[in-house]
Amino acid sequence: MKLNIYEISHPIIKTLLDNLNINKKEQNYRYIGFLFIYEIFRKYIDINKIYIKQVKNIKLIHAINNNKKYLILTNILNTYDMINDIKIVVPEVNIINVNYESNDKIEESLKNLTIDLQISKILIIEKIINDDKIIKLIKYLKKQKNLHSKDINIGCIISKEKTLNQMGNHYPELKVYTTKIICKNK
Repeated sequence: MKLNIYEISHPIIKTLLDNLNINKKEQNYRYIGFLFIYEIFRKYIDINKIYIKQVKNIKLIHAINNNKKYLILTNILNTYDMINDIKIVVPEVNIINVNYESNDKIEESLKNLTIDLQISKILIIEKIINDDKIIKLIKYLKKQKNLHSKDINIGCIISKEKTLNQMGNHYPELKVYTTKIICKNK
């Protein structure tokens, strides 16, 4: 496996995953998703310091750089409980619903999307990556949107080793953020 895999070991995420149960599943995924996306984006979001001169002092304001474009590509039907608060906290993030059941649906979802590699940060979010649907999306982004795999970041709570191996064989420069990898031997 040649991927750049980053295991996020935030203690609250680990606790929520261990206590994931049927009754509070949506609520737990809400917090897991929020913390997970925070951990991924904290090294990508560019903050500007703005100094405002007042009569007696200087006020410092931190603002997200509006010259950057932050994109989350996800199937909202699967990840709504994870991403519902992101837009409230970070309105600069654009969430794009992508149906990647087939190549035609991917194309229909992304046909109007323009991506400028100089200013765009792309994150694909899923709860669980366990099949080749995500590979179809990456293939589309590379061929139709002219992206390099090093410019695509994937965030998933749980990853299957087999799928990670497939992605690594096709796109070794991808960055994958996960909290847990399920191995075939376990």
